[in-house]
Amino acid sequence: MSKIAGVLKDFYAAHQQKVFQATAPGRLDVMGGFADFSGSLLLQKPLLQETNLYLAFREDPQFTIRFFCRGEEKTFSASYEELIGNFKSINYEYSRQQILAKEGGDWAIFIAGTLLVFFQERKLKPEGVNIIVSTDVPSRKGVAASASVNVALLQALKNGLSLNMGEYEIPKLAQKAENWVVGFPSGMMDTLAVHTGKQNKLMPMICQPSEVFHPIDVPDSIKFIGIHSGISPEQHEAFLDARTAAYMGYSIIALAAGASLRDLEVAKETNQTASLPYRGYLANITPSEFEDKFLPLLPESISGEAFLVKYRTIIDPLSFINRDKEYRILNCTRHPVYENFRVMLFSQILKNYTTEFQNYSNRLSLLGELMYQSHQSYTDCGLGHQRTDEIVKMVKDAGHKKGLYGARVTSRGQGGTVCILSTGLNGPEAARALHQTYMQRHSLQTEFFE
Repeated sequence: MSKIAGVLKDFYAAHQQKVFQATAPGRLDVMGGFADFSGSLLLQKPLLQETNLYLAFREDPQFTIRFFCRGEEKTFSASYEELIGNFKSINYEYSRQQILAKEGGDWAIFIAGTLLVFFQERKLKPEGVNIIVSTDVPSRKGVAASASVNVALLQALKNGLSLNMGEYEIPKLAQKAENWVVGFPSGMMDTLAVHTGKQNKLMPMICQPSEVFHPIDVPDSIKFIGIHSGISPEQHEAFLDARTAAYMGYSIIALAAGASLRDLEVAKETNQTASLPYRGYLANITPSEFEDKFLPLLPESISGEAFLVKYRTIIDPLSFINRDKEYRILNCTRHPVYENFRVMLFSQILKNYTTEFQNYSNRLSLLGELMYQSHQSYTDCGLGHQRTDEIVKMVKDAGHKKGLYGARVTSRGQGGTVCILSTGLNGPEAARALHQTYMQRHSLQTEFFE
């Protein structure tokens, strides 16, 4: 802490009043998670852990990043010329390769990519900057660490250049950086959550493509707690396969609902889906309609080869269909349909939690059951992990007597963080005891988020 304080003191002294600061929190995915790109309602909780970013402009076309996280320091420097090359406009694939070829490019690509996307999309000449990042949002834990940094960076750039930006322009640019430069297909959930988050509230949002609703107050007696499993997936293959399978399922449904193959191809080319059945989002299908009209049409699984022969295309430009791979069409298509319904019910129960003549325990049980159902649905999509299953089982075993009512794996699954619904004074204490037991059992240290 004293080291970063000294670094900041020198930074401010060097730039005097020309330093721009911005802050963005991490987030806990309470409900919705993996269904974001399918248009589901999401409930996101901002964490106490946050990113503080400091930015100062420089005269040459160079940028430097000094990154501090919990005692670790990393540094990255580059010129825009070497990352952009001789292209008239930025070629993001080329830039990605140039960033990754440099030492530290594997972690700096999120920040460097956001800089490139910002100047390209805003049609501005790239300006040199010095950046200091001080964050206690841990990376690869499923709590939106990269989104926290990138949103803070974009906010500092906006302030520093005195720009007028649309309500959701910052989270959209941060998402584009991850999609186009980092090369990972992600929805708007993370960037929207950290951009709009308000402490002690759940942020309801729908990514169709982006809309944030009035925050939901969390009753004082309820605490949503996160426990990291100690598993941080380095490979995202299962998530990518599940995402692709969901879009494959949508193609089958859309064609059955009257869309033509050309309609799907145009939607993919233009990224405009409003004229498609259900506006292009599985979450806009009700569970009853899904069961009645579409369930019989969906195979439990299908190979990429068989799908391409019969259905030809999907509307997601970021997904790739492997002809030799088998995809879980039914479960991955069903998940966002039912997840959206679960999240809507969850939010309504919370909104009406403090009305009179109610059974608090019954409402907590309903909230917990919705979380357990969500967790099982992740598993059915191939996004489970034995360690997150173990934490969920520990919560179930502790049960209501300990003040623990529900749990689910969050974000993209395959490990990561488990969200726990606790209540009263005993609940958070029981969650901490559970966390200690879990760490001792596996001889590791993991994060506890409040």
